[in-house]
Amino acid sequence: MKISAINIQNFRQYYGNIHFDLSPEENKNIVLIGGRNGYGKTTFLISIVWCLYGEKISQVDENFKKEIQKEKNYSQFMRESLNSTAKSESQNSFSVKLKITELDLPQMNISSLIIKREFNYITMTESLSIIDFNTNQELFIDNEDKINFINDFIIPLDAAKFVFFDAEKIAALAELSTKEEGNILNDALGKILGLDIFEDLIEDLGVYCNNLKKEVANQNIQDQINDREENIRINKKEIEKYDEDIAEKTKINIKTKSKIQEYENYINQNGNNGIDESNREIFLNQRTELEETKNKNEDNFNELSELIPLAILAGKLEEINEQLLLQELNETTGNFSSEINDKIGIFIERLFNQAPEPEESSFTLKDKMFYYNKAQNLSSEIFEEKKEQIELSFEHDLNNSEKKIINDVINLINTQSKELFESTMDNYNSSKINLIEINRKINRIDANVVDEFTREQIINKENAEHILEDNLKQIGAIEEKKEKLKKDNIRLNIEYQNLLQKIDITQANKTKFQKTKEYIDVLQTFVDSQKSAKKESLEKNILFELKKLMHKLQDEKLDSKFISDVSVIILPDNGGMKVTLFDSNGEEVKKEKLSSGEKQIYISCLIKAILNESIQSLPIFIDTPLGRLDDEHIKNILLYYYPDLSEQVIILSTNNEITPRRFKDIEHNVSKTYLLENDGKKTDVKSGYFKNNEL
Repeated sequence: MKISAINIQNFRQYYGNIHFDLSPEENKNIVLIGGRNGYGKTTFLISIVWCLYGEKISQVDENFKKEIQKEKNYSQFMRESLNSTAKSESQNSFSVKLKITELDLPQMNISSLIIKREFNYITMTESLSIIDFNTNQELFIDNEDKINFINDFIIPLDAAKFVFFDAEKIAALAELSTKEEGNILNDALGKILGLDIFEDLIEDLGVYCNNLKKEVANQNIQDQINDREENIRINKKEIEKYDEDIAEKTKINIKTKSKIQEYENYINQNGNNGIDESNREIFLNQRTELEETKNKNEDNFNELSELIPLAILAGKLEEINEQLLLQELNETTGNFSSEINDKIGIFIERLFNQAPEPEESSFTLKDKMFYYNKAQNLSSEIFEEKKEQIELSFEHDLNNSEKKIINDVINLINTQSKELFESTMDNYNSSKINLIEINRKINRIDANVVDEFTREQIINKENAEHILEDNLKQIGAIEEKKEKLKKDNIRLNIEYQNLLQKIDITQANKTKFQKTKEYIDVLQTFVDSQKSAKKESLEKNILFELKKLMHKLQDEKLDSKFISDVSVIILPDNGGMKVTLFDSNGEEVKKEKLSSGEKQIYISCLIKAILNESIQSLPIFIDTPLGRLDDEHIKNILLYYYPDLSEQVIILSTNNEITPRRFKDIEHNVSKTYLLENDGKKTDVKSGYFKNNEL
């Protein structure tokens, strides 16, 4: 499948009807689009993603989500997407049209089609069309059918982040938690392997099982279940609102930072009229360093902040732990004493009251009782280990999992020394105080300025800095509220599942429930087996690509110290996959400790390994392809990565990333080149890449 052409009309920077022919040629799979920053490369990528997914664009990737959030929400994003020149000419709509070719749809007898999405600025309505290229007939009437068709036969939504991506920003995937990374790999691999249909069916059958239980729940349980569902829904809505608030404040911060820079530039150029500028420049450099240190210390402090309340309670937790140990000791002592007494009783019983007995025994019952009691007392005195139980004023009623949580918390606190807490807080406070002092020195120098306008710029800059600082604090507070709501939803989901477990299925629904469970088990076994079958090929392909691209792995001296093996683990409970890198000593190479360039290389190799498993060839669109890479890595990427990444690769690059000189390295793989030009209001496109004299 190929996206062989795109028409962008009045969408953001693109005024009028802008056409790109993206079709590759034989043995030439790369289309190269050049443009300076701000000229429309990212907009080009967004236009395609919007055309395919509409309001679901924010679900494709965090970076696309941020683009939407810059305008607060999707509706506002749409409102701001009509090109300003077109708007001034009273044009009311914008659109993006894609030509899709080489489709394999024999059941529909279609090999090429047009997907067009249009938005009307006046009515605030959006329309989607999917048209057979040969007959010019609309394929679907219902909008839901159009969405499903794109997801099932063009590019699945969950796989889109690996098809349309900013190569520099996607490196952040290397820093995800195991759960987050697992979910992304699970979604992408499921779509690419075609397993998503089965996973969706498993989920639907699970919902059906839950509904069978909910049907027969008593009113009390039903009320509790409904309460959990409603609270989860409200929390999700509140999280969305917080996201919008953060986006709004972030948008203000971007503008505020720009203003601060303008004020700063003016003050630096005009501020001191005859005053020695060198001291001010030194202080400005010191302030920049201190701000970086403060931000680092702030991050360290935030990482430890979750442990601080637990550290404060460490003494109490230790007391609880000691109490639990004493309870266990009492229980063990009681059990031991009881066991000894039972054995002594059995021994004496067998000695005096069970055969055989001496012939013509003259033992009376009274004699037997005497020796029975004496034997019991002597046995207790000799054999029983005297362990007095400790008297406790109360006992904690905790199960094993709750005891384990307390133990884990204590161990976690113990690993974080008191000195670490204190040094982190001291460093944070010290950098903050030093920053205040440096700002005072700069303000004293600026106070000597005689020019009134410059003095006004200083005041404006200070006010802008206050606004920025206040906004950052507010964003931090909102983020904290968001995290609380997310944790609350986790708790509510656990309670929801626990409530379902309490419900006994009726006899009438029992057969349905059991049969559905059987279907779920069979489907899950199939999905797991398919993923397991791909495990080894993923490991092999990731390592193969890493060795091709990472120069450390091509250096014999470093080879033994760096990555020598890759492990892919299937996570339980449909949690996806975890990729682990190992050196030659079998030690894990932490992905978060890789350099920025190495992270980008690793994610690029992971993407390629996943795409190798695809049931169909997908076009790949890459923005900022080489941003964080050094020269050697850039050369490896250009020579050994893009030429066989996919049958169709569209690269959006600046002249700093793929210079005209570097372009020559891949020229024999390039089918078409375009250059974006912008006059401040609109972007035009012309054939060709940057001029050869531009480096």
